[in-house]
Amino acid sequence: MSEHKRLVHFGIGAFHRGHQAYYLQKLNEQLPENEQWFYTDINLRAETRSIPEALKQQHGRYHFKRIAPDGNAEYIEIHCIDRVEDASYDLSVIGEVFSDPLVKALTITVTEGGYYLNDNDDLNGEHPEIKHDIEVIRQGNGHPKTLYGYLALALQTREALSEGAITVATCDNLRDNGKRLEKAFTQFVSLAGLTTLSNWMSDNVTFPCSMVDRITPVPPADLPQDVLKATGVQDNAPIMGEDFEQWVIQDVMAADFPPLAKVGVTFTHNVHAYEEAKIRVLNGAHFLLSYIGALRGYKFYDENIRDSELNELIRQYHQNEVIPTIYDRPFDMEDYRAIIISRFSNAYIADSIERIAMDSISKFPQFVLPTIRLNLERGYMPQAGTTLIAHWYAFLALLIEGKFKFNYRDPYLYVAEGWMKQADPIDAFIKDPDIWQGLHRRFPLYGETLAKEIETVLNGYQERYP
Repeated sequence: MSEHKRLVHFGIGAFHRGHQAYYLQKLNEQLPENEQWFYTDINLRAETRSIPEALKQQHGRYHFKRIAPDGNAEYIEIHCIDRVEDASYDLSVIGEVFSDPLVKALTITVTEGGYYLNDNDDLNGEHPEIKHDIEVIRQGNGHPKTLYGYLALALQTREALSEGAITVATCDNLRDNGKRLEKAFTQFVSLAGLTTLSNWMSDNVTFPCSMVDRITPVPPADLPQDVLKATGVQDNAPIMGEDFEQWVIQDVMAADFPPLAKVGVTFTHNVHAYEEAKIRVLNGAHFLLSYIGALRGYKFYDENIRDSELNELIRQYHQNEVIPTIYDRPFDMEDYRAIIISRFSNAYIADSIERIAMDSISKFPQFVLPTIRLNLERGYMPQAGTTLIAHWYAFLALLIEGKFKFNYRDPYLYVAEGWMKQADPIDAFIKDPDIWQGLHRRFPLYGETLAKEIETVLNGYQERYP
């Protein structure tokens, strides 16, 4: 390993390897050798150990199959990750990696549920896994279960360095992700009694917000054979994704950071406008079409777009309900919508509805609720969104009742199971404070409209899912 400036990433998933590492690879190809940056990737989860094991054997190298909507593909070798570690069984690597003064930034990709936030956007300090990590940090022994525990260990190591300042950049779909992580982690540090770390962080750590975008589906089983045929290289850890990429990051760095503007990354102080457009146009539509598509028996997301009825529903949702309520527009929204629909129609990436549909309980308040609320505030009934939400409820209800079989993964599924145990499950859903944040009290007519739509949708599925 060379004496280059370094980034660290928590997690070694396909999105990171097809996005942040891809950008860094492009940058290194433009820089002199002595100015290049490299990644250390650290796995945190025992259930994903096969990925770091495969990458370690390949010295961090892998291929990225980048596919256009017309099926044209390029096979890009990524070799900017030159160190791969697994903290899920060897916790000592956290201290070893972060004690290197050449490390200047940590990037993180977290699912919405991985932030452990309550409806006030505060850290849920009563969650068993958060309580576990607080004790691990307080006692100085044990193994963390959450991002917060690992991050505390990393920053304690940085605190001991004379030049330990570091940028912690979140790269995920949570709105205002950097601000939320900073707030929640500061609360975690307080609960763990780390007063000196808290003081040090205020001058030495920044948490920039970012908007990241690229569709990277779960790699199919035959991708290694595909890569071997195309490149002649046996690669046991390849990934694939679309040919669209975007990264917008808040320009508040605590230390040196790669000059990624050279390869198209946008550095700005107004990330929120980009986040809002992407989360509500892309992620919201991804969310809403997944469940109705699944109930129609579709396996891949592009099938939703080829269904003329669903295509029309999402057009109405976008043009009548989303775009009119995006007031700070960083680009032409109709052009952006057209790009999104073209990306959704890419059959060659075979993006599974199963992947997109997971974790819906924590996604809904981020991806869809703002659009519903803003429409009601302007006096407009969001009919397309309401119809699609009714199908989401039907998906969960039929799944929980055992009438619909689907490999659905969601750590918060117990929330929906709680609705179904009530005398009036639909009413329990509409009044759930974490899902709707009190919307039914402000707009009681909307609650009535949604309840009727859910009943209509459920009746429509009776024959198919008796």
